[in-house]
Amino acid sequence: MPNEIFAELENKLDSLIEEVETLRLEISELRQVRDGLKQEAAQTDERLQKLLGMFDRLEESAAL
Repeated sequence: MPNEIFAELENKLDSLIEEVETLRLEISELRQVRDGLKQEAAQTDERLQKLLGMFDRLEESAAL
């Protein structure tokens, strides 16, 4: 009887360890995706700022 309980406990622990490892991999992948999205957002912001600057220059030249 105790051997069965230990075997069951061992199986559950193995499953939990496997699940934790899988979750860690998913977290790592999600962090990479997040970093890529942050970089993309920064690039988009730069492009928008550049476009706004172009509109400002256009407005200034039209006022002349």
